[in-house]
Amino acid sequence: MIKKTLILFLLFTTCQAQLDFFKYSTFYGSISINTPPQSPESYIYNGQLIETTNKFDNNYRYAIGIKKISRYKFEKKPKFYYDGQEQNATIYRSSINNGFEYLFQYEKIKDRELEFNNYDFWLRYIGQHFLTKFQYSNNGYINLNYKLFDFRFKRDIKNIQASFGLIIRNHPIYGYNAFKNDYPNYDDFNTTIDALGYSHESSWIDGNMNGYFDRWEQATTIWINDVGDTIANSIQEMQNVYGDIVSDYNRNWNEQQGNQNTISSVIGLSYYNYFDKWFILIYGNMLFNGYTSENFDVNKYDYDTGIITNYKITKSISLYTQMSYLKYFDKKNYSINLGINVLII
Repeated sequence: MIKKTLILFLLFTTCQAQLDFFKYSTFYGSISINTPPQSPESYIYNGQLIETTNKFDNNYRYAIGIKKISRYKFEKKPKFYYDGQEQNATIYRSSINNGFEYLFQYEKIKDRELEFNNYDFWLRYIGQHFLTKFQYSNNGYINLNYKLFDFRFKRDIKNIQASFGLIIRNHPIYGYNAFKNDYPNYDDFNTTIDALGYSHESSWIDGNMNGYFDRWEQATTIWINDVGDTIANSIQEMQNVYGDIVSDYNRNWNEQQGNQNTISSVIGLSYYNYFDKWFILIYGNMLFNGYTSENFDVNKYDYDTGIITNYKITKSISLYTQMSYLKYFDKKNYSINLGINVLII
């Protein structure tokens, strides 16, 4: 799918070459590597002293992308280079009224022994009275993946921008626990394990050869799957395996179902103002999920909202706020930054 998206993007941009499609855009690539947090020393003794301190490999981030995104007056280029970690406020509300903006970015990240891919490909056109956007996004950190088409009419009234329209999203099935639905007695370990086709065999060492299990004698229980393989040697071990069985069941079920489509009406509202001593951008979008192609919709509303502001108290002291919150398909992604800057002069 990524290859198809890139091919379509290249074809589209080739057709738009006469319109200065790439003018003022930036192509960038970056590599960053850093040392992970170090665990405290730990040891065990088992006939000899053995160190068990966790040793983590380096964290890393590889990124490549091309972007063309406008900036507001308060947004200055944060560095003399781009590395793909910048978050322009105009992602949430564009500062132009006629033209294309886009971001095509891919990242491979390892953070505290977790490895995942992030990619965000979007193309947006802002007209005088409407806007449209195509997006293909994957946030590996929170496991949120979707393709999106957004079309809205918009109206600018001084510093307020209001929009309404339709959003179509193609995405995996989120928020539905197939295992709990198919096995409603999931808290009853023995009943559910039997229903899944697992069996167990118990035996003991009859030390006094009396044919009975005495309390001082040692018993063992093994658990067997439906093809006769031993998968656990105690009930405690099988209960741990049970958790893996549930995870595998839900993952396989989701892969078999494929993606579903969700059609939502959307209302957006934002406010932007800029003065000598302060600026503010507040935005919000509410999605009313009216239709899904499958019967696994677990939420009727999705939304994203945020605020970016800065206020200069004095010539050398300023306060800043940057907050964002997104909820799609019961997946949540948020960040909060509050602070004070003191310039010594």
